[in-house]
Amino acid sequence: MRRNLRRNNRQTSESYKYTLANTNLYQTKSTSSTILTAIPSGAKVQIIDGEEDWYTVMYNNLTGYVPASSLSTTKYTWLDLLLRSYPSAESNPVAMVPEKSEVQVLSVTGEWSHVVYNDQQGYIFSYFLTDDGNSPAHYDFTYFYTDMTRFVNDNQIPSPTVNLITTDLENKLTYVFEKGANGLRVLLYKWDCTVGKPSTPTIKGTFYVSGRKPYFGTDNYRVKYATRIKGAYYYHSVLFNAAGTEIIDARLGMALSHGCIRLAVENAQWIYDNVLDASAIVIN
Repeated sequence: MRRNLRRNNRQTSESYKYTLANTNLYQTKSTSSTILTAIPSGAKVQIIDGEEDWYTVMYNNLTGYVPASSLSTTKYTWLDLLLRSYPSAESNPVAMVPEKSEVQVLSVTGEWSHVVYNDQQGYIFSYFLTDDGNSPAHYDFTYFYTDMTRFVNDNQIPSPTVNLITTDLENKLTYVFEKGANGLRVLLYKWDCTVGKPSTPTIKGTFYVSGRKPYFGTDNYRVKYATRIKGAYYYHSVLFNAAGTEIIDARLGMALSHGCIRLAVENAQWIYDNVLDASAIVIN
């Protein structure tokens, strides 16, 4: 039975990002479309929405589209630490960065990330940054790759709704759980999925469903039944042509997306139709 869904169109959680190089603001999600203005390297843009490989942004009171690859990456600190002036623990501090703070990563050099925090640039040791603001040891992942039901119940992972979704990036599997009568999680589905390629990895951590779109895409492709994980990351269908009339890439069990998690059409639709906003997601 289809559940009553709370659909929303709220913005991505990342309010601002920074351009990594000189970038054009396009009228549509295509580099061949009209250029509204040129955005210089290091400029701050307001994020309106995100869809994997494109962001809708506002810059100088103009709203348009920018390729995701030209913008900074959002990370979060999982402890209080210092923003350093150079990539060294011996360099001068620039600012104190509290636990759970959002930073925008401009580049990574060795084990250090060049970031912007509160419009101040500096360096943070990359180990102290995660996609969700939790420490890498937030859960015991002993059984994550071999017995997902045990992982979920041993860790007593809370979810504000009856459902919980997990994705195993190593084995490229997505699981859907439901809360049983005894309070334990019961596995409903186990599906093959395709995840982010090494250059555009899928985010890791604990997230909560935050809206959905019936489809999105570009001049080259369309995906359907998109359920937002966080920011520009979604669970969605395999790739269709731009008109949405035929599948052009049905590959699953691979690492080749721009960061989203692709599922068979019927599985993406099940999540879209049945999993409520605020449901917990664990990806590792």
